[in-house]
Amino acid sequence: MTWDIDILNIAGIRNGKAQLEPGTNVVQASNFRGKSSFITAIQTVMGATQEWDSEHPLTEGESEGRVELDTGSENYAVELKRQGTSGTVSFSGNPYLTDEQDLICARLFAFLGENNPIREAVREGNKEKLTKHLQKPLEVEQIEWQISNLKDKRENLDEQIDDAEDANRMLPQVQEKITSIKAEIEELEQKKEDLEQESDENSEQKQIGNDLSSAESNLNTIENGIKSAKRTINTTTEKLERKREELEKLQLPEDVDNETDIEQKQDRAKELKLQIDLLQQVHSVNKTVLDDNELHLLTDVDRGIQKTEFDCWLSGDKTDEETVRNHLDQIEEKRKTLAKKRSEISDEIAEVKEQRKQARRKKQKKENLEKDIGEAELTLKEAERELEDLQERKAKVESKIEELNQELQEAGEDLSEDLQEVRTNISIKENELERKQEKIEDLEQKVEQAKGLEEERKEIKEEIGQLRDRKESKNREIQTRFDEAFDDVLERFGPGFDGANLKLNKDTEEFSLSVVRDGRVTDIANLSEGEVELVGFITALAGYKTFNVSDRVPIMLVDGIGQLAAENAKSLIDYLEDASEMMVTTAYPEAGGFDGAVLDPDDWEVVSDKVTA
Repeated sequence: MTWDIDILNIAGIRNGKAQLEPGTNVVQASNFRGKSSFITAIQTVMGATQEWDSEHPLTEGESEGRVELDTGSENYAVELKRQGTSGTVSFSGNPYLTDEQDLICARLFAFLGENNPIREAVREGNKEKLTKHLQKPLEVEQIEWQISNLKDKRENLDEQIDDAEDANRMLPQVQEKITSIKAEIEELEQKKEDLEQESDENSEQKQIGNDLSSAESNLNTIENGIKSAKRTINTTTEKLERKREELEKLQLPEDVDNETDIEQKQDRAKELKLQIDLLQQVHSVNKTVLDDNELHLLTDVDRGIQKTEFDCWLSGDKTDEETVRNHLDQIEEKRKTLAKKRSEISDEIAEVKEQRKQARRKKQKKENLEKDIGEAELTLKEAERELEDLQERKAKVESKIEELNQELQEAGEDLSEDLQEVRTNISIKENELERKQEKIEDLEQKVEQAKGLEEERKEIKEEIGQLRDRKESKNREIQTRFDEAFDDVLERFGPGFDGANLKLNKDTEEFSLSVVRDGRVTDIANLSEGEVELVGFITALAGYKTFNVSDRVPIMLVDGIGQLAAENAKSLIDYLEDASEMMVTTAYPEAGGFDGAVLDPDDWEVVSDKVTA
């Protein structure tokens, strides 16, 4: 199914339309005709701009831009607007991709423009960046955070399982105790009945005796409540001390950079990118003219015995090939200097964002601790109030018992002390029996719940194991995919080296790239530009296959392959063609014909049209 795309004021395209076919689509044109801008426009409507770019690619000097995409079954449209005096560009609409993981995978492994993060990291030989980008999808999954949460759940389950095991061990003892108490009550009731038959107590004495037994039983219950309140106070106090100590040790970062204007730095990074792209284009085109011996297309050539001279096609001054190549080397050095500066700015932006992210996490941790402390303090106050209330009630009951004892004496204590003691013991035992019966119900409930706890704990353990293995397995798969892809590269491209290795150092947990040339391991920096770019593509493709990006993103974008020879560029496009349902790539006219749909941007209105006019 074809895709129709309509572009207004995106990067270097002021107005343009195109139709994309399944398979390979090649935007073939000379410089400044909007090839890279077309790739950028597709990224925009897919929703994958700004994550690593300086800002959304609204055409300079314009206040609004948009991209519309009709896939035949769905319509997508996004708009870019420049906000007021700040110049910040906002993004709105319904892009094709919305899931964060899909966007990350697209930007890293499917949208392979010159500023693709994987290609840049390989080009710079930056192991830290390469590792960070290759593992970014795993970071989005928040594996460590998930493991931490599962551990908390497992610890909670462990406590419940321990409680259930304790309950299971206690059940026979409590049941035995209940049987014993019932027997004691039955024995005491019989003894009471015998004593009452022997006693000639009157009704007043009986009432006082019953009240006294009830008061003494109540006193026993209150004393048990006091013990419970004291236990709560002790455990809560210990918890408070732990939480306060943890809060005291928690140090919020004092050196968080809140002054850096990230938007300003992003603007500077964008400006540098434009300059870098311009220098790259100038260098690439002029170098191609020299390398392919096509000087005669641009100027008159005087091929002398010692050197070939010609008029510079820009200034008209007399020059020679060595001089021009020296100037091109200077341009390339300038490009590398600007690229390094842009990389430093990007690193600074990333560092500031990470600092602020960590600061937010620490702040959240502090708020959680303060909340826990607040709740514990409230529990402690309630327990202390309950203890105070129980102690007051105890004093009142003790006073009541003393009064009842006095009344009993005044009524003429014909009631035997043995009978009074029996009645009191019966009340105490009945209260104890009630508590034990409640206890056994609680124990039986815990034992019943334990049946599912062990299975749940087993599932959590397996899930933790799977999460721990996921990162390691994905790292291994990336290396395997790289090796598989590189075997194809050696066969298809015949590069000037024997092999390449992508390895993860288990100590530093960083990926490193190395190549083998003439049987010796050498650094990636020792390769030609074209070979470096080729390794960058292979590394990105390893991530593409590892994270199943073809299931997430239906299109692959390829740009910035001018460093490759024409035949190698074709081979690369052929190699990538089967990876995705649809691929869009750029090419110069001198690259010759391609299999697939060729897009001619002559009908597009581009920025360079006005410049030329």
